[in-house]
Amino acid sequence: MKVSIIQPLYLPWCGFFEMIAGSDTYVAFDHVQFDRTSWQQRNRLKGANGPFYISVPILNDKFIGNRICDKRIDYSKPWMIKHTRSLELWYKKAPYFNLYFPELKTMIEMGMENIADLNVSLIRLLLRFLGIEREVIRSSELPLGNDLFLGKNERVINLMKTIGANQYYEGASGRNFIDPKKFEAEGMSVSFQSYQHPIYPQQHKAFFPYMSVVDLLFNCGEKSFSILKSGNVLVAESGQKIIAAQ
Repeated sequence: MKVSIIQPLYLPWCGFFEMIAGSDTYVAFDHVQFDRTSWQQRNRLKGANGPFYISVPILNDKFIGNRICDKRIDYSKPWMIKHTRSLELWYKKAPYFNLYFPELKTMIEMGMENIADLNVSLIRLLLRFLGIEREVIRSSELPLGNDLFLGKNERVINLMKTIGANQYYEGASGRNFIDPKKFEAEGMSVSFQSYQHPIYPQQHKAFFPYMSVVDLLFNCGEKSFSILKSGNVLVAESGQKIIAAQ
């Protein structure tokens, strides 16, 4: 069984879903430490002036754990209205906006208590929109024992043993800390993602990659999965040009 083990991000980018599509099972790695500087609570959309961030505020509660699955959302701030209005404002003229927005809006407005619940629920919804049928498991619900003091490689190996996986699909940045030899010693293999972001028709002139996958869905609809999976550069609409990732 091939597995991708990725922290549950908020409205993730295309490459996140390519990794899930390239695996048999996706493990939402939500029992690891929360990082306010990561993509666990934010992502990028595209407006008329280019990319902008939307973020889910997190309570600074010293009396609960610091794992992703422990972090509660701060509903004293009107972030839900801001996010849904931003989606509507900048994507309402996209060809497939009405196909996906109502369910997306409903999910965002459900008032889930913590960020892991929200992110995993949105990921499941986006997988359905993309037509990707994969098993989704949360690491916080697995009997992993006390793996807090294990090294990064050993922690992943322990998780893979727990669910019976023997192939690990890791992101490109994993080359900096994943040691394939340690996995081979356990009868496991490791492959790393190599993803070339595709160009697709996009609202508001110049093309910007690395947006949330909702940008792709609103613009390309049922073609989204084939575009996402290919990783090939497509012919852009007249006047569009590629902008380097920031």
